Amino acid sequence: MLMPIDEHLARTKRRDAALNSERLMQAAREVFARQGLSATLEDIAQHAGVGVGTVYRNFASKREIIETLYDAALDSVLADVQTALEIQDPWVAIVTFFEVTASNQAQDRGLCETFLGHDGFGPDERIAEELVAVVSPLFDRASEAGVLREGVTVTDIGPIFAMLDGVYRMSDARPDLWRRYLALILDGLRAGDRPALPVPALDVAAFKTALTAAD
Repeated sequence: MLMPIDEHLARTKRRDAALNSERLMQAAREVFARQGLSATLEDIAQHAGVGVGTVYRNFASKREIIETLYDAALDSVLADVQTALEIQDPWVAIVTFFEVTASNQAQDRGLCETFLGHDGFGPDERIAEELVAVVSPLFDRASEAGVLREGVTVTDIGPIFAMLDGVYRMSDARPDLWRRYLALILDGLRAGDRPALPVPALDVAAFKTALTAAD
């Protein structure tokens, strides 16, 4: 039995809309990765090969696109943490977490800027709490094993990745330059015959406030 023409047209429109949305999200992912969150909807439309009106018909604002991409990126980060927790050696697990996360951020300006806060976008309190909850066991296990420098806590991840962000921005000629400075940072995190750290880390409440207030 043939489908009524109106129903056929409606299904075609829904299919085309879904394809457009998927195409635009992929274009947005690539544009933000290369240009960061300062990229415009016009940049996304141009990269996708469509008019900017098509973008507005699919998404109310740039924020909506970023939040959609961010949720997917957060899921990926949390999965990376879980993978690190499966590593038996507590120190290797810490190193793996930092290396994988830094590598992803170095390759994706938008991801890095969203996690650290930039251009009016950043993690909300729910996401900050989830990051602390998921990453804490990694640090707790390393501390209990005696492989982390005394005084190092999970809240140190924010300032550490903020410092690495400066290296990512200097790395056009040497995309792997961040590895050098991450190695220096990791050396400072490892337990050994070291003096006490001069000031304590942020407590969890201050860390959440700093992360959600970053811009």
